[in-house]
Amino acid sequence: MAAAEEVAEMVNATFSKAYLFKLLGSELADKRLADQIYKMGLDLEASSDEEITIDFPANRLDLIEIVGFARALRNFMRKGKAAKYEIKGVHIAAQIEVDPSLKDIRPFISAMVVEGIKFNEQSLKHLLNFAEKFTFTYGRQRKKLALGLHNLDTMGTDLRYEAAKDEEFVPLNSKSKMHFSEVLKKTEKGAAYSGTIGGASAKSYPVLRDSKGVISLIPIINSERTKVDVSTKNLFIEITGTSKYTVEKSVDLFAALFIDMGAKVSRVKVSYKGTTSLLPRLQSATMDIPLLAIEGNIGVIIGFNNVISLANKMGYKAGLVGKKVRFWIPEYRLDILNQQDVIEDIAIAYGYDYIQPVPIYAEQAGEYERSTIRNQRVSELMMGLGFSEAMNTHMTNEASNFSDMRLKASDHDHVTVRDAKVQNITMLRTWLLPSLLRNLGASAHEKMPQKIFELDLTFIVSSMGVEEKYKLAGVITDPKSNFNQMKAIIEEILYDLGSTFQVKQNLHSSFIDGRCASVRVDGREIGVFGELHPEVLGNFGIEEPSIAFEIELW
Repeated sequence: MAAAEEVAEMVNATFSKAYLFKLLGSELADKRLADQIYKMGLDLEASSDEEITIDFPANRLDLIEIVGFARALRNFMRKGKAAKYEIKGVHIAAQIEVDPSLKDIRPFISAMVVEGIKFNEQSLKHLLNFAEKFTFTYGRQRKKLALGLHNLDTMGTDLRYEAAKDEEFVPLNSKSKMHFSEVLKKTEKGAAYSGTIGGASAKSYPVLRDSKGVISLIPIINSERTKVDVSTKNLFIEITGTSKYTVEKSVDLFAALFIDMGAKVSRVKVSYKGTTSLLPRLQSATMDIPLLAIEGNIGVIIGFNNVISLANKMGYKAGLVGKKVRFWIPEYRLDILNQQDVIEDIAIAYGYDYIQPVPIYAEQAGEYERSTIRNQRVSELMMGLGFSEAMNTHMTNEASNFSDMRLKASDHDHVTVRDAKVQNITMLRTWLLPSLLRNLGASAHEKMPQKIFELDLTFIVSSMGVEEKYKLAGVITDPKSNFNQMKAIIEEILYDLGSTFQVKQNLHSSFIDGRCASVRVDGREIGVFGELHPEVLGNFGIEEPSIAFEIELW
């Protein structure tokens, strides 16, 4: 189903059973609790007498905090009802001016004031853990979004979000002042997140300050002055990021969370140059979905009344509008983008165990593609020739694919990874031999001879764009290996494929001069074979002479 972000990972959260039961208003036996978690479409990873650990889809951020999970579980067990979240009034002391200089750094901010909160060790721990998971997953490790919790009672007035020079403040859990540049180098949070604002090369720093000074170096660390602990009664919460919608919608989730905790939430006035926003908005969107679409997607006849009841079970309010069901999307849901997201929730509430699978009848029998049949035959032939099959990833890097093979990356068009996060995954491979040589280098201590092959896709850039091509490559590492041995193997493969071919002496930087040849079929060069150059072998940590080939399959 669609989600607000393309998020593939799961997030786990550990909850205190005693605190969860307090929020639910009653205790649950372990078996019933596990059963309800399963029916909600979640995975119970671990359970003890004191705690439970649950795996959540990372887009369901409203469930990862214990208060939000308890709210959803109450609704699912029909012990609660869809809440209406309302905010009355704007907090006069908390108004933020946003400096236009942040436009190209981190331009957007939302905030709210929470009063009358009652923390204990458990509730504060759960909140801080959730805030960390929230910014790590949905916030993309604080690059897209970051959150700060502050003690409102220690703050001044005249809040301003701006880009500052390298000045001093006392960071969280520190007793002395530090320059912003020092924070990035000397603190754990600075080292982890300095890249979000340019790292050591940063010329200006996004900060939130009040009349008393800096309260946060964003998105790195808050000030010690506004530290939150169990005695804190009133909070100021700010969320900053690169997307106005994401920043402003995220504050709705936290507003609903604190209202559920019994606190009073007030809006904050955020002023940009020429525009002003009062946040959180906490506006509930609506979505009208035809009943036939709901039943057709799920595959069962449910009926209007049952759909409404199931919607309530998932925290929605719902009603009939003609032949459609109108859903009021909960204010705290960040993952609902289209009808499929709502229909998925109705299916979960209905129960997948009660949805009978429908057999799919094909008009004709399926069959293997010609390339699959060919690949299977060639693989069997290679194993018959004494080779072991290797399977490697399609991803590689320029050093392995080109430099280690004595080639220049600039001479070969290839598909690169934009904003690569690690140095060893920067491109799609253009051929198979480097991967096989890396395999042999890792097993250089094994008994000789070694014979391995791979048959898989490579990725070529041509005038047609990016083309996927199946190639076959093999390597033999053996002191007795020679050019003629590999020539005989190539002939065996091509005879088996029923091809008329020619072998012609060739020069290739990866092979020894005079001991390399190209293979041509129907006048077109399809590959190369020969004795590998000693420098190539050394680059991969291979000490024995080796012969290799690589050909394109057609």
